[in-house]
Amino acid sequence: MARTGRFALALPIVTALLAGCGRSPPRGAGTPAGGTAPPATTAAAPAAPVAAAAPSWFTDMSAQAGVAFTHHSGDSSEKPFPSANGSGLAAFDYDLDRLPDLLLATGNPFPVVPATAPHANRCYHNQGGWRFVEVTDRTGLGHRGYSHGVTVGDYDADGFPDVFITCFGPDVLYRNLGDGTFAQVVAGVEGDRWSSSAAFFDADADGLLDLYVCTYGRWSPEHNPYCGDRQRGVRVFCSPLTVEGEADALLVNAGDGAFRDATAAAGLTGPPGRGLGVVAARLDDDDTVDLYVANDLNPNHLLLGGGDGRFRDASDLSGTAYDGLGRVKSSMGVDAADTTGSGRFDLAVTDFEQEYNLLFSNSGGGVFSDSSERSGFGPPSLPLVSWGVQFADLDLDGLEDVVITSGHVGDERQKAAGTSALRQPGLVLHNRGGRFVAVPDGIAGSYFQARHQGRGLVAADLDGDGDADLAFNHRDEPAALLRNDAGVGSAAGQTAGTPLLVRLVGTRSNRDCVGAIARVAGTGPRQTRQVKGGGGYQSARDPRIVFAVPSAATSVDVEIEWPRGGRSAAEGLVGGSEYVVIEPATDGAAATIIDVGRLR
Repeated sequence: MARTGRFALALPIVTALLAGCGRSPPRGAGTPAGGTAPPATTAAAPAAPVAAAAPSWFTDMSAQAGVAFTHHSGDSSEKPFPSANGSGLAAFDYDLDRLPDLLLATGNPFPVVPATAPHANRCYHNQGGWRFVEVTDRTGLGHRGYSHGVTVGDYDADGFPDVFITCFGPDVLYRNLGDGTFAQVVAGVEGDRWSSSAAFFDADADGLLDLYVCTYGRWSPEHNPYCGDRQRGVRVFCSPLTVEGEADALLVNAGDGAFRDATAAAGLTGPPGRGLGVVAARLDDDDTVDLYVANDLNPNHLLLGGGDGRFRDASDLSGTAYDGLGRVKSSMGVDAADTTGSGRFDLAVTDFEQEYNLLFSNSGGGVFSDSSERSGFGPPSLPLVSWGVQFADLDLDGLEDVVITSGHVGDERQKAAGTSALRQPGLVLHNRGGRFVAVPDGIAGSYFQARHQGRGLVAADLDGDGDADLAFNHRDEPAALLRNDAGVGSAAGQTAGTPLLVRLVGTRSNRDCVGAIARVAGTGPRQTRQVKGGGGYQSARDPRIVFAVPSAATSVDVEIEWPRGGRSAAEGLVGGSEYVVIEPATDGAAATIIDVGRLR
């Protein structure tokens, strides 16, 4: 195991070093372009509730943050199906100042004509201190098509994060020019799909980021059947079963600024699934990156990577295609995390009302079991239509908690069915040693006492103090930003540690280090984290890894497994600080550690 070299550098020098590290194609790369029934089993008795006297976990900062964004779904009396699914957002540091900025996606009226569409995606620069300034025009990120999802990755390996937008209609790739602006490029990713979520990851282990794009299905305004009650004049969104599924796409990075379609060559020729969520992560016991895809009323897909650009469909054998009773689910969002300290990554999937949200526990060897009920993960979601999902250690106790956002699909459904509410509460599930307990909404915070049309959700350290804050993109509602008060400086006495932020940079591996695993050894819960591609619902999270340094420790040692093989030890990392760890360029060499500075 290689020991590390350590440097403490000023931020401008760090930025320059990061921008020059790793492979970099020519700067000219790319061409600029002007339900089912509820479970039959009985739910386990809930664990003891969180103490009612505890202060709120989150404070709503929306009013003061300056993010004046309202999503537009394009819903109308015609009930165009894509408008039910909403849009996501990204938390990404486009200018490398250590503060995640925000890009929020929106829809538009149907039929969609980008040249005249009234609504645009909007970008907000993080100024610090919970102040954001809109920079849409300055950055050039104001796409006016119908945008569903956002994923972020440094596809050209120049040190600056690029942006891919999934759309109803041609997708869009923006190249970060490194000066605070982006250029839309024609790179073979546009297609003519109805895309939802996407993930950047290295499918063929060549050190360059490829793209997996979830495709929902075939639909057009001209072929939009009437669903609902004609006699009463109540029209609702049709079932997903009325939409013919279409195959997802794997787009491989050619290294010259363009991508080529490698779906068939990769062996991804199984039946289409109406894909809504995807996460790229190491999910079995080898060192290659796998894919898990959440499908709407189709079996979910577990695709195990071989490291050579090909994948093996292990959906049925793995136990992740269906729930524990063998039923197809209305799956939407997905995420992966080590929820028990086992060192293996479990899978979370959000679903429709009267269906548990699913937690698949990883047994090793590519085998999973449905632990939704016994873990406490599923029962709180039963009355909800759940979408966005994020694992994050909210209270810094070393265990990853869960936030889920919920909301129904359309405002006329209650008139037809009479029961379901359009706006619904979100969920915060506290991880207590692998058992999840719902935090009462009055303790979770005022946002969770209200009701929303939840869709996109990201967990990111928006204020620079090291714990996970939250940002939401709602359907047809203003966005929301929440400050985490359960982590740093918590008055609840729940904080067990000090945050430690680590950003990994690849040299031989892909620059974003998707598929890298980092572990903290020592006392307290075993913390295993991974840099993931995609995840959540149509949204992109902050890629930095967060560890909780035990309160009794002054520092910790972190072991890193790089995506293309090899290990490094980053020793003596101090809590309350942020580090960049750069993969060694040769076998046996030490990784480089850059001490970026103390957290705010």
